[in-house]
Amino acid sequence: MALTLKTRTDVEDLTAGCSFFGTGGGGTRQIGLDMLYPHVDAGKKIEIVDTAKVRDNDWVACAYYSGTIAPPTPETERIRKRFPWASFEKELAQGLDILEKHMGVKFTAVAPFELGGVNTPAPIDAAVKHGVPCVDGDYSGRAVPEICQNTVCVLGYSMAPLALIDWYGNTSIVTKIINYEMGERISKALSEVAWGRVGNVAFPVKGSDFHRAIIPGTLTKSYKVGRIIRESRQSGDDAAAKIVESVGGWILFKGQVVAKKWENREGYMWGETTIKGSGLKPGSKMRIFFKNENHVSWIDDKPWVTSPDIIEVIDSKSGEPITNTDLDNGRNVTVIGMKGVPVFREARGLEVLGPKHFGFDIAYKPIESLV
Repeated sequence: MALTLKTRTDVEDLTAGCSFFGTGGGGTRQIGLDMLYPHVDAGKKIEIVDTAKVRDNDWVACAYYSGTIAPPTPETERIRKRFPWASFEKELAQGLDILEKHMGVKFTAVAPFELGGVNTPAPIDAAVKHGVPCVDGDYSGRAVPEICQNTVCVLGYSMAPLALIDWYGNTSIVTKIINYEMGERISKALSEVAWGRVGNVAFPVKGSDFHRAIIPGTLTKSYKVGRIIRESRQSGDDAAAKIVESVGGWILFKGQVVAKKWENREGYMWGETTIKGSGLKPGSKMRIFFKNENHVSWIDDKPWVTSPDIIEVIDSKSGEPITNTDLDNGRNVTVIGMKGVPVFREARGLEVLGPKHFGFDIAYKPIESLV
């Protein structure tokens, strides 16, 4: 069954839910809203199609942005605005055109790389501009910082050929990549060259391979969470409790952000948030390590929930998901945990998304065994 976005409220619900599954990353939601508002304001219906609609011989491309989510310094802002942003928010649609011409094929659908406030609306926007639908699914089931952390990589599919376009319009086609790490480095390097981000159109696959890799129904699930957040805000209900009741998961922690440290390194936002507990664990402290997204947590310095399971921080009053870019000291927050996608809980998935991948000597334990 297709998910159709007809109004600004529909768009707001979807982007809120995608931001929730962004787990602290995935881009700033307002940018995603600004991408989709013009379509519904113009009376267009944005159709998100069931993954079953993709036929085995169809071609599907994956469209996404890469770059740091760290806020730019005034100096960076000054430097990167010296040239016209001729391709701003057109990068992915242009990339679809460029890669089609290079490959001599026509894409019948676009698949999101991940869930997030920008990195889900962006491929939807690109699909609308390109005249094809976006599918109701993605390759990560959340937001992730690295290219290798998705199902197409776990299954060994090639990133190449891929098109890379920055907001100025600089364009590259990469015909061969020796491995995912080098693919990531090439993409991140070009995002740093552009002082911000680069659009990627990559992982072109036939429908038969698409069906092996896609995680179906994730956009519908995100839309449901976003609607719960909005309705809870309107009714005064506890959004965290409603989300857990309706979608699953656990309320892990409640408290106030008392410290946050971060740095912009290698094209990522690295850091740690400390929350002083109230309610569930008064007096305790929860620390959360993030590399763009939240990946490892500790309670009073004892390891707790980790990736690939989901650690999401929301505003305790409004229920709004908060990215690590925007999370600041003094904010009263609720931390929600959910099971990660099954493939990432298996050996190959844990290699790329478990705590050891991020440099911690911590054995992954499923969230349901910890809470």
